[in-house]
Amino acid sequence: MLCHPSGESLGAALAAAVAGAARDAGAEVTVHDLYRDGFDPRLAASEVASPAFADPLAERYARDLLGADAVAVVHPVWFFGPPAVLKGWVERVVREGVAFEVGPDGRVAGRLRARAALVVTTGNAGVRTEEALGDPVTRFWRDVAFGPAGVTDVRRLAFAPVRGSSAEERASWLAAAERETATLVEAARAYLGSRRAER
Repeated sequence: MLCHPSGESLGAALAAAVAGAARDAGAEVTVHDLYRDGFDPRLAASEVASPAFADPLAERYARDLLGADAVAVVHPVWFFGPPAVLKGWVERVVREGVAFEVGPDGRVAGRLRARAALVVTTGNAGVRTEEALGDPVTRFWRDVAFGPAGVTDVRRLAFAPVRGSSAEERASWLAAAERETATLVEAARAYLGSRRAER
């Protein structure tokens, strides 16, 4: 999944590299581009009250997410978090009744098939700045978005600073994203293999 307003961005190039590497590793790939698809990030009142969807696009996104063996998300870091459109995707798609359930005892049960996710981010603040703030982006994806949904292996690649980066740096980032994607596909394949062996 890509969340960036510009199709000419480094994020778009990274998303293309991730999709290409996944295909090269033998995975079937579905790409969602939130801006290009015109995704509405606003949670409707009807969606607060039930797991129903207010529009077909959000429903398709949820169906694809529930059927995925692994998930990759590419986004810029704005104000030390995901863009508002992507936060809206989490609120509308990765929500209770869709991606996880909360039992009467308060325990959370994830509903996603995927157990591995890769989050690739671009930004201008250095790693030390994020660490000083408690690494909010990694914590959001690991502990808030994907963890409750059942994804236990959440990896993050953070590329920064983008501003002033050289062509060589960007090429190395693209290569790193391709390598990590191949590892993600292998992790998903191993998990599925272990599940089949248990049956």
